[in-house]
Amino acid sequence: MRMIRKQRGATLFVALIFLLIMTLFAITSINMSTVNLRIVGNMQAVKYMDSAAQEAIEQKISNSDSFASSVGATTVNSTISGTNFTVNVAAPDCIDSQVAAGYSAVVENVIPEDNTWEISATVTDNVTGATSTIHQGVEMRMLAGNCG
Repeated sequence: MRMIRKQRGATLFVALIFLLIMTLFAITSINMSTVNLRIVGNMQAVKYMDSAAQEAIEQKISNSDSFASSVGATTVNSTISGTNFTVNVAAPDCIDSQVAAGYSAVVENVIPEDNTWEISATVTDNVTGATSTIHQGVEMRMLAGNCG
């Protein structure tokens, strides 16, 4: 009977310690899930911004008039999945020009050139102010003198 009286408080103390440990585990897992949710949300926002920039660059590339020397930068407003972005597409920059190899058709002594262009688009999220810039390269066969 004497042994039982000495152990009455020990069970309560051990149970409280286990309860405290379980509470700490629960709080830690909630904090980790919140951080992971923010990380995934930020990655999704970056993908949306990259998609808006790529779409604007593709629109610029699909128009051959964009590669004239007089064309400047353009601004496009894009809405993807409810988010509002402003996309600034810089004027294409010709970074290399070489005479087209293996080209047999010559029109009025003008030989075509393979021109390498760089186009960059900067996306701004109008809600958060976050920005992202994407650079795209494109090679086009054009008449001589377009790469200036």
